[in-house]
Amino acid sequence: MEKGKRNLIIALILVILVIAGFYYAFLPKECGDYECFRQNMVECRPAKYVNEEREASWGYEVIGKKREQCEVEVKLLLAKEGELKLREFEGNSMNCFYPLGTAAFPDEDLSACHGRLKEDLQQRIIEKLHEYILDNLGEIRGELGV
Repeated sequence: MEKGKRNLIIALILVILVIAGFYYAFLPKECGDYECFRQNMVECRPAKYVNEEREASWGYEVIGKKREQCEVEVKLLLAKEGELKLREFEGNSMNCFYPLGTAAFPDEDLSACHGRLKEDLQQRIIEKLHEYILDNLGEIRGELGV
């Protein structure tokens, strides 16, 4: 084999290895279960996970370290039937920030999050509380002695 062709083949192999290395180093790992996602969140390594719950499908993605915290994006992928009626919030997301070494379901602690989805969820919770208070006003008055 000619020296030029051999060098070209070696160069192509090196380029392929470098591209593969970047691919595995920087693209998020696709996790099939919460344990995989939890481990990557604790270590703050890029990873993706879809959490299927009764009311919704949530997409979680560990983005990486930002100012000594781990950033996780949460996206409402699919709203299913439930009391909060989340369908109008599908596709909205929020970014949550946790101390390094933390593992959690990001949508369960809104105080660590910022973004459109957080605002939507808080508004829906306030609406549900308002409805509950109106529906149970007589009972609440009785318990308060008013």
